[in-house]
Amino acid sequence: MRNDGALEIRWPAKFNEIPKEVFHRADVYRLELERIFRGQEWHPVAHIAEVPNPGDLKTAYIGDMPVLIVHGDDGRVRVFRNSCPHRGTQLKTCARGKADKIECPYHRWTFSTRGALLGAPGMGDFPSDFAKEDYGLRALRSVAVRGLIFATSNDATPPLVDYLDNTVDHIAR
Repeated sequence: MRNDGALEIRWPAKFNEIPKEVFHRADVYRLELERIFRGQEWHPVAHIAEVPNPGDLKTAYIGDMPVLIVHGDDGRVRVFRNSCPHRGTQLKTCARGKADKIECPYHRWTFSTRGALLGAPGMGDFPSDFAKEDYGLRALRSVAVRGLIFATSNDATPPLVDYLDNTVDHIAR
């Protein structure tokens, strides 16, 4: 099989057999990251039952990107990159937890459960043109369907209801 000139894989004649090499080849993995996890796809990352109350949080991955699912103090569940916008440090390493704010373990920048930057040590010494609103957590597009929370990092991904098409009824069941 040939894909965009990048992969040369010999597929068995039976449709239900997968060549074992696709599970360990670095070139296949890179294409999966590009086309699936960073592509125009929605990914289920949580169920509302995992973050039922304001302040509840869960960590997950979309491909190799760590994400943070947070039930905000406003009742809305959001999905953020699990990465501080200051220096990129992973914010949470626990599988699940509860917090009234999110604090970076590296430089102690603090964020609300809505993703807004609340403050940072030494903020009084920051340049006068520093705008807190420019340094909030990076949110991914996210939507819940029947309690399942989906997220995508690709702006070109179609709306979730279009993407799921007629499978919403199956999810409901």
